[in-house]
Amino acid sequence: MRRVSLSLLLLLILLLLALPASASPINRLYVWDASHGIPKDSSVLPNQAIQWYKRGEHTYYLFLPAGVDASNLYVHFTGAATSFTVGDTQVENNTVTDVFVPGTTVTLKNGTNSYDVRVMQGANTDSVLLTTASGSIAYISESKSHHEKGALCVITKDGRKVYSNDFDYVRVRGNNSFYPYKKSFHIRLNDGYNMLGMGSSKTWLLIANYVDNSQIRNAITFDMAFACGLPYTAEYRFVDVFVNTVYYGTYLLAEKVQISDSRVDIQDLEELTQSVNDTDIEKARLRGTHEYRRGTCSYYDIESNPEDITGGYLMHLELEDRYTQADTGFVTQHGQAVQLKSPEYISHAQIQYISSLVQSFENAIFAKDGVDPETGRHFFDIADKDSMVGKYLIEEISKNLDANKSSFYIFKDSDYNNDKLQFGPVWDFDNAYANFTSAYYKTKLTSPEGLYAATDDYEKYYWWPQLYTHEEFVEAVKEAYELTFRPCIEVLLGLRAPSKATGDLKSLDAYASEWRASIDMNFTRWRIFNADEFPVKTGRNYDENIEYLRTFLTKRMAYLDSIWLD
Repeated sequence: MRRVSLSLLLLLILLLLALPASASPINRLYVWDASHGIPKDSSVLPNQAIQWYKRGEHTYYLFLPAGVDASNLYVHFTGAATSFTVGDTQVENNTVTDVFVPGTTVTLKNGTNSYDVRVMQGANTDSVLLTTASGSIAYISESKSHHEKGALCVITKDGRKVYSNDFDYVRVRGNNSFYPYKKSFHIRLNDGYNMLGMGSSKTWLLIANYVDNSQIRNAITFDMAFACGLPYTAEYRFVDVFVNTVYYGTYLLAEKVQISDSRVDIQDLEELTQSVNDTDIEKARLRGTHEYRRGTCSYYDIESNPEDITGGYLMHLELEDRYTQADTGFVTQHGQAVQLKSPEYISHAQIQYISSLVQSFENAIFAKDGVDPETGRHFFDIADKDSMVGKYLIEEISKNLDANKSSFYIFKDSDYNNDKLQFGPVWDFDNAYANFTSAYYKTKLTSPEGLYAATDDYEKYYWWPQLYTHEEFVEAVKEAYELTFRPCIEVLLGLRAPSKATGDLKSLDAYASEWRASIDMNFTRWRIFNADEFPVKTGRNYDENIEYLRTFLTKRMAYLDSIWLD
């Protein structure tokens, strides 16, 4: 009996040995370019580490930044496993490997465990790797007032790590863009840095463009505005963004609209005000009326003013329900809410000055003859004609939802430099170019025909409809459209070659082609083409989205030609 039992035991051992070896699963896999450095402590991930992305139970993706050498990747994985094989190649944990070839699906095996990893790599895009101190964005996603410290790493499209440092804070930004899963971010560095050649600043924005399935609506608008001479148009770079080692998609890394030498380069009145006050103006008491009420304002009780309070001012026209998101501002007699972006800490004398100037402009555009009856000044004498006309054309060509409502900047420099209100910089066009509809607007925004910015009468205080009642404004619009803006549309449509006059503008196909590898990664990560959450269905794939944009611009130009060209 004992001999039989021993024989059965031996047989069982042989059977177990014949079975494929089992192993603990790989929980998480990280890679980074080995040329950027190998840590002495493998348990501490460098800030350029990238984690595989898992979708469902058995699908894995490895999204690599452009410029990273895929043949020289340091690999680190968690779990009990110490190695895996790819074909005949064995890869040990915490070693360098070349098995992750872009454009292929790599099968990792570890005993009975198998992982199919699709490898994709961006092209022609820089990369931003953002790490929060908590390792999560849950806290900052709860509120725009929530901030968190962290670190930032920037890798250029040719693979150079040009920035790696801790930052002061990051928060989630935007209004409607605050709520999607693909978040936009506001980053404040500890010190100013010339990020990718866009000028030195502490503040940088990562714009998600979540609702724009072409990913280029903001880019083509910024480039058109710059080509047509609109003041202080924001610079941007297409980037691939990774948050806490996880790939988040294609973004625009952009300048924030703010007063500084490399942004809106006008006199910094807040800085001058602080210089003539012994106490910190940020500790002054808030005065006035903070609620939305016509003819009211809110300001700070600041003791002293500099001799020149004629500039600079950076203002933002906003919706009534968003007006109180900024501490200081004013509401015109007709009801237009104006937030003060700078100086944020504005004195009573300063807000009286700038609100009176804006009120004079409003009086003029609401007057039949275009002249403010109180000052005798025409609206072209109060505000710069070229920036006003250019800003209108950008909004009208694109049929931008926010044309009269929001993301509407105006500024005023010191009289010593320029005594007129200036329109701009342009901002926020992800809902433009037939990318928005609602029960109220129906087809008004999606149809390439008809004027929108000039006819939107949702609120009677909107500026563009009033300006368009004046013949001198319309004539200036027609001239600027024919000489400056129409050639830019032709470039976008591939009907005219880019030139010095059209700046960085290129054809829609060229935009799409240049960043296609990264955009393909974005829509692998975010499968949102024609998603139910979007009110307009712009295409089942990326090519259809570019064609949708081309069709709208082609028909839009034909319509505007019919009303603005003799």
